[in-house]
Amino acid sequence: MNRCVLSFALSMVLVSPAALAAETPEPQEIVDRMIAAAGGDAFAQLGILKLEVSQEEIRNDGTSSQSSYTLYVDTEDLSNLRAEYPGDVVVGRTAATGWSTRKGNLDDRPQTPPMARTTLNQIVFPLLMPHSLKMDGVWVKEIRKTNVEGREVWALGIPFVKGFFSSPVMTTTWFMVVDSNDYSILWYEFMPPVEYRDVSPVGIRYRVLNTTELDGAKVPAQLLLVGTNAAGLESGANRVTKIEASVHGAWDPTLFLSPTQLEALERND
Repeated sequence: MNRCVLSFALSMVLVSPAALAAETPEPQEIVDRMIAAAGGDAFAQLGILKLEVSQEEIRNDGTSSQSSYTLYVDTEDLSNLRAEYPGDVVVGRTAATGWSTRKGNLDDRPQTPPMARTTLNQIVFPLLMPHSLKMDGVWVKEIRKTNVEGREVWALGIPFVKGFFSSPVMTTTWFMVVDSNDYSILWYEFMPPVEYRDVSPVGIRYRVLNTTELDGAKVPAQLLLVGTNAAGLESGANRVTKIEASVHGAWDPTLFLSPTQLEALERND
């Protein structure tokens, strides 16, 4: 069987519409069960989550590269995000705006606020499954039951429209495969939209290899990213992402508000 379960029609064979309607829950119900299996409300109660991320990528030609950065996530409101990169580069966002600084200097270009928001969405969404399914703008639309790798699973479709990710290659419908017994995630993936496949023919499949538990909440500790082709077959290219998660503390506006917003707060004080 093609491991890429993008064709939901496979799960419809010999199943009557009436039986399907009776057996298939609403997509949000599956999402709620996944989050409950990962700790439920315990995640939102963590406060500020610090994620120290390191990546090693191996390309098809055998060459490799490494990178690292640090994320801060407000677990109660996933629109409050911050990334710190080598070279004293910081990108932050709240629900209202986005911003970026280099060596403490604010990037005041008009395109920076929307780019900061969509860039952080693009980084955080695949890293914090299943909790990131609660991010604003994430919508689980389709659900089908099927069998994958000898397991009975739910296959979920998550459509994304322009404005959530900074990369148009990722702005497409993602698919997620979830064990129907324990609601663990087998993988989630996307294939670039048709109009971009001439320049970017490879999709990405994410597998959560390990998790860590913080005060009752499970978060990914290691991800494997593998390139896939249009048939769902995995290529040799891969990236291992390691995440060291810790609780940073309670709400801290200096992490997420832009320098301009912080100055305004100080003036009001």
